[in-house]
Amino acid sequence: MVAVSYKPFSVPSEYLERNARNMAGSSKERSLHWQRGKRGERMTVAELMHHNFDEIFIELDPVKREAMMRNAYTEDCVWIHPGGRLVGIAAINEAASEIRKHIPEYRYTVVGDIHTMHTVGICRWGSGLPGQPFRYTGTDVVEERDGRIAVFYTFIDSGTPPVSSTE
Repeated sequence: MVAVSYKPFSVPSEYLERNARNMAGSSKERSLHWQRGKRGERMTVAELMHHNFDEIFIELDPVKREAMMRNAYTEDCVWIHPGGRLVGIAAINEAASEIRKHIPEYRYTVVGDIHTMHTVGICRWGSGLPGQPFRYTGTDVVEERDGRIAVFYTFIDSGTPPVSSTE
């Protein structure tokens, strides 16, 4: 039997610091993903997951969101979630637009470590209004291919996603 050790991946502190400034509205820096893309570098699975939560799924403008998705997702990306299965950037962007339309102020927060193994990452998250307890929580599993998200699964663990921010 071969012993295998697992360790959570650490996201670079500059990413977390920049994200904190972005959430506070005090940073005009480009995302880590954009910076790495310009240098021809790939993001790790953990960095892709943070990018998905912290930038892509909170973007209100569908055109900007789609541009970010094109840099972070494979063209044939699949998102499997409690509501169904979506294939392709356009379909996922449309679903994200519907989510943002109903709950534009909600944010997603990674809870704990993002665990990775080879090309797969898993993390727990919570969502709700900034500064408030989470309205619902979940777990995401992501598989990357060539430095982009190829498949991601979303499991809702507790609570119910609201229909609107006022609910």
